[in-house]
Amino acid sequence: MKLKPRLVLWAIPTLLTWFGAVPASAQIRLGLELPHLRIHISPEAPPPPRVEVRMARPSRYHVWVGGYWDRQDDRWAWAPGHWEEPPQRGSQWVHPRYQREGGAYRYEPGHWSHQRLEEGEDYSRWRQEHGRGHDRHRDHDRDDRERDH
Repeated sequence: MKLKPRLVLWAIPTLLTWFGAVPASAQIRLGLELPHLRIHISPEAPPPPRVEVRMARPSRYHVWVGGYWDRQDDRWAWAPGHWEEPPQRGSQWVHPRYQREGGAYRYEPGHWSHQRLEEGEDYSRWRQEHGRGHDRHRDHDRDDRERDH
């Protein structure tokens, strides 16, 4: 079936106008897998969170993922909040973490609970330069748990 040229000429601008009018805070994402969930390091803290308007929940399956500051290359970039359907049943959204570590800020990006984080090159290099290793953190956590019991 061929579309009439007149219909196509009317439909394309209408669709572009409609998609352009949807506010960023009303975005809906379908449970997409996030590529390369890497831990990064930053010399400065992220800016304060932005105030967002949460639109109506599209379905009972959608989860609100609040906006957050994401570390991209050597700067902080705002990732606006949106409704998202979890990619796997029972998966929970894990909010990003910003943790002060040795005069810098360790950033763990937001992700779904079934996804695993990896160290980014910048964090691995920084950790080696500052003598911070996973074993040292693990031993410190173990010592804290033993002391508490």
